[in-house]
Amino acid sequence: MDIFSQLTVVVGRLNPDGVSMLGTAFFVRNDGYLVTPRHVINNTDKGLVILVPHVRGFNEYQDLSDTSCSFVEVEIVEIDPIRDLATLKLKGNGVFNLPIPSLGSIDDVDVGDTVQIFGYPHCTEGRRVLTYQSTVIGAKFLLSTNSVKIKQAVLNIQSRPGQSGSLIFSQKLNKIIGILLGTYAPSSGIYLNGINPAELNQTTQIISAEYIKDML
Repeated sequence: MDIFSQLTVVVGRLNPDGVSMLGTAFFVRNDGYLVTPRHVINNTDKGLVILVPHVRGFNEYQDLSDTSCSFVEVEIVEIDPIRDLATLKLKGNGVFNLPIPSLGSIDDVDVGDTVQIFGYPHCTEGRRVLTYQSTVIGAKFLLSTNSVKIKQAVLNIQSRPGQSGSLIFSQKLNKIIGILLGTYAPSSGIYLNGINPAELNQTTQIISAEYIKDML
């Protein structure tokens, strides 16, 4: 499991005060290619970076008092606005020499199957904690966008904005089967201290990793 502590990274943007953490990304190719949702990077790679992993394994204590970080610049390779996906690449022909599981599909799993989530749930709030979660596939559905039907699934777990881009892995198949896009909850039009009440008992929405393969 510790390999995912190196595959999963925070994507951020440089600003005069340092780095603003935007969400999660993960490596999909050894020649420095990563993927994240399009909405995380807002269609621009100006000042876009990934933070170098700060732990070597999940059992390490992550020191929240240590706000230092190392970063590597990345650039956008391709954006898929219909599926809300973006592929990135390390600048300067950087490489990543660790084994990366193959990309699968939501087709490969069944409702009720257990999957694993690797991401940074609270990074947008300034807390950089690599987090592992386990949950089950609650439903499969087709979402129609611009007359294109897209394979997605519901995970029976809550998620936070910083988790957008989290890697969804099937240990049973040894494949990456999806990427986390965000909450699966309607907008109520009412917010209490910035919270949409409909999200308090929400589930999470993922998209099939097969669409990542189409962009590589």
